[in-house]
Amino acid sequence: MSNPTINWALFQDLLKNSHCPFALLATQMFLYSLGVLQPAQLLKSAGIYRPRELGLLPSSLKQGSGQLYSLDHSLPTLLEYPSPEYSQVAQFDELSTLYEAYVANFTQPIITEALNIIEPLLPMSARVLDLSCGPGTELARLARILPGGEIVGVDLSAVMIETAHRNARATRLTNVSFFQADVAAMPQHFSSRFDALLCSLAFHHYPRPITAAREMRRVLAPSGLAFIIDPGISWFNQLAEPLASWADPGWVSFYSAEDFHRIFMGTGFSDFYWTELLPGIGLSIVTK
Repeated sequence: MSNPTINWALFQDLLKNSHCPFALLATQMFLYSLGVLQPAQLLKSAGIYRPRELGLLPSSLKQGSGQLYSLDHSLPTLLEYPSPEYSQVAQFDELSTLYEAYVANFTQPIITEALNIIEPLLPMSARVLDLSCGPGTELARLARILPGGEIVGVDLSAVMIETAHRNARATRLTNVSFFQADVAAMPQHFSSRFDALLCSLAFHHYPRPITAAREMRRVLAPSGLAFIIDPGISWFNQLAEPLASWADPGWVSFYSAEDFHRIFMGTGFSDFYWTELLPGIGLSIVTK
């Protein structure tokens, strides 16, 4: 379990650069992790906290597709023309080098719990698409878990993609590749290329969730799995929405577990499973 601390120098830097709303959001995320998420991890490991589930956990994938993009795309692939949706992520360009320092204390317990479920479902040669990969923190963890496969990071923010690529190079990861792309309009050559995809704490930023879900299905191979980590409990959504709408760059909407079921089953996926990872945060697993 992580030992969270606030980096006050970075906090002051945010305030000096007129990012006061995000600084407040980051502080609230830190406090929620310290007071709720990490204690819940302890209770969960002791078998005291038993998360709610919907549906049946899918079977593990038998075979992975191996490496492809990491062999031919050693440098980030950026969009030739700006996306019409770029205004949604423009602020992330300014925050790219600070973003992970502020959100890590909140995301680490969640990702750890998610990977405890995800890892057994993936063969070591799996090819995985990491949507809205940000600075590449989760991508790096997956790349180490799947040494015979590869992780392809996608983000609409060009600066985030460049930051993720730089971080991967610094840690000598070679089974990774990076593309700047809109989740709702990914490259055509992605069609049916991925055994699995991860969308971690980003779905609430998508202005076209139905289109994004359809794109997720398009890029998955037959029987591929999509893992979506996001808030999914009504009480959490109601508490978090006022602050998120004010302070979270590009925030659009939170969804309940039932909303996720409706979105993904309504866009052609065959099976749906959802579980609460930690209080307020859920993992949806949908099968093409």
